[in-house]
Amino acid sequence: MKKVLGGLLLAGLLSAPACAIPIEKMFSVADGRPVEVVAGQALVRFSSHSYQSKDHGEVAGTGWRLVVLSSGMKVAEGLAWLKTLPGVLDVEPNHVLRTTRMPSDPLASSQYALQRVNAFGAWEYDTGGTSRVTVAVIDTGIDGSHPDLSGKLTSTSQFYDPDNSDGDQTGVNQPPTPACNHATRVAGVAAAYTDNGLGIAGMSWGGGLISLKVFEDNDCGLTESGCEGATCATSVPVVVNAINYARGLHNTAGIGKVVINMSIGDSVNCPGPLQAAITNAVNAGVLVVASAGNDGNAVMSPANCSGVVPVGATDQSDAVASFSSRGVALAANGLVAPGVGVLTTTLNNDYAGATGTSFSAPMVAGAAALVWSARPDFTASQVKDTLRNSADNIGVSALGAGSGAQTGGRAMGETSGAGRLNAFRALRLAVRGTLSDFEGDQKAIAFPNPFRFSQDSQVTLTIPTAVQGGRSVIKVYNAAGVFVRELSGTTWDGKNAAGQRVVSGVYTFVVTTDKGTALGRLTVVR
Repeated sequence: MKKVLGGLLLAGLLSAPACAIPIEKMFSVADGRPVEVVAGQALVRFSSHSYQSKDHGEVAGTGWRLVVLSSGMKVAEGLAWLKTLPGVLDVEPNHVLRTTRMPSDPLASSQYALQRVNAFGAWEYDTGGTSRVTVAVIDTGIDGSHPDLSGKLTSTSQFYDPDNSDGDQTGVNQPPTPACNHATRVAGVAAAYTDNGLGIAGMSWGGGLISLKVFEDNDCGLTESGCEGATCATSVPVVVNAINYARGLHNTAGIGKVVINMSIGDSVNCPGPLQAAITNAVNAGVLVVASAGNDGNAVMSPANCSGVVPVGATDQSDAVASFSSRGVALAANGLVAPGVGVLTTTLNNDYAGATGTSFSAPMVAGAAALVWSARPDFTASQVKDTLRNSADNIGVSALGAGSGAQTGGRAMGETSGAGRLNAFRALRLAVRGTLSDFEGDQKAIAFPNPFRFSQDSQVTLTIPTAVQGGRSVIKVYNAAGVFVRELSGTTWDGKNAAGQRVVSGVYTFVVTTDKGTALGRLTVVR
């Protein structure tokens, strides 16, 4: 049975698609995050006198009814119009429910860097698949056969021969091949294939990758250690050509927005031709990210070029790494991100820890891809500002400088830029436009969640950014509030204090440090 009310159809639940639900994105009224709703539908509660007929339109004895909107009407428009009708007590969108956005990648629990920048909270806003963004890796060539990268490669990867004097000799390199391990490691940090039950999680689940190879195989040795060899080098004309190619892909079909990542450099001021190419790319709307350098001195080129976002490195203690380059370019335009022991993809279908600002930069590039996915209307400058304005003041650096303090004549901003990347705050700022009502990163997260003894050996419990500090203690309680176990670290094997596996159920864990307390929940399945 169907009745027409003001141009809308009161429909039975059976009229909703049995599968392949039509989904529409809208912003939550409560907290401004993007949410998924069933397109063309709304849930309505009427006063008893306005609608008394009983039919399949009622949602299982709740007093709410499913309404099918007029063809082509957006859900937000339908909700606003429904509120004006007589007899309407309340309206809501028909929300789409999914499992919590926790990656199934088995090594995700070992990626401290993702925890440090609160990527897990960011993924509740966007995983990078809302709109298309591609990270162009100008580097030593991505290993296109790696199972955690091959599915993310888009368009046609290119090779620019550095042994050619003018750098304009180019050829298709599809699938891309590596001159050494460097680009493969960079690519994994930014956008490894995520939630595929394999290896690691990349910062942007939905972000694409393109390999722009600017190093010669013979120069770099095609080995794990070859990247450090004296002959493994490229030149300005080669990089310029790669930048120009990436610029031409921006806003094209299948590529979308382009974020350039350059984890390369030299300790010179920005060369004129390189600056010209970067300026052209920035003017075309491309976001350019580069590693600050690893000599502990001034920011290197191309990170010191105008228009580039330079990225320094932090360590596992959330302090600026001693090797991280620094200076006014970082203070004015950059930020820092984890760059010590960052777990990522490497050659031979393997995974390894990588250290250097080379691996801090793609973490920021991947976070930029998340922001741009959630807000495709943003300019590159707005993406950059969002990342910097949401960064965490990490307090004391490895050199002992506090916020606003001076160390060796350098202000803290010159060692950490705007602060350490916080992907969760960045996404929240992007979708809400403000952090004025934000009390801090108080969300403690467990992953995998649910924790299944048949599949998982341990569960990792994150300490929210706002309460990260000394003297940390994590205690686990069952659903009745009975103490189960105090943990010595941030992982739990699902056993109680007596060493026995706990029963299936919902558990609460309480994280306490010298900076505060946070709560989290997880489900255990035996």
